[in-house]
Amino acid sequence: MSESNQQRQSCYSAGIQAPWFHQSWPGRASVVKILLHICCAPCATAVVENLRTDGYDITGYFYNPSIHPWKEFKRRMDTLKEWAPTIDLPVIYSEEYPLEDNIRMLLGSANRCFSCFSDRMNTTAKLALEMGIEQFTTTLTVSPYQNQNLLIKAGEAASDIHGVQYLYRDYRNSYRRSIELSRGLHMYRQPYCGCVFSERDRYLKIKSPGQV
Repeated sequence: MSESNQQRQSCYSAGIQAPWFHQSWPGRASVVKILLHICCAPCATAVVENLRTDGYDITGYFYNPSIHPWKEFKRRMDTLKEWAPTIDLPVIYSEEYPLEDNIRMLLGSANRCFSCFSDRMNTTAKLALEMGIEQFTTTLTVSPYQNQNLLIKAGEAASDIHGVQYLYRDYRNSYRRSIELSRGLHMYRQPYCGCVFSERDRYLKIKSPGQV
């Protein structure tokens, strides 16, 4: 069995053989194109399920320059690269790793999490505008550990700047579903949000301003 077929078989074994599994399926008319900022593959599982069920035509965008260290960044990106083709999900990958610029941005901010959210939402909205995609959103809204008010603020500000609609959906009630799907697919599940500060906070049990 080819690697691609093995991946697809794993998806079916994980219980995700529902119609949303494919970008298009008979009887489904896409409502609107949307650019989905993807923080990681595990979070994307449930969000893609919800958006496709609602009829959205999704293009994914992996843009996460705050993830530290580089090996962690690559592992999360590679996990998405392995999974996305198995559900016919097109994804654009930003593989640049501007460590110095990112550290300066985070250190110079009164709220690191909001700065990180804003950077990702602005970059996603800008790309959506360039691609002619009407809406953008993010998989970050599935996490019960992220500050939803900050996400809304960052998304709406990016929407105002670039003139692309920000779709906010509170998917926290699908968090358990994302765990079920990602574990069923034997995906790598990261133990902390992403940046070096979140890694420290995770293991020293410090609460970040953007976390709940």
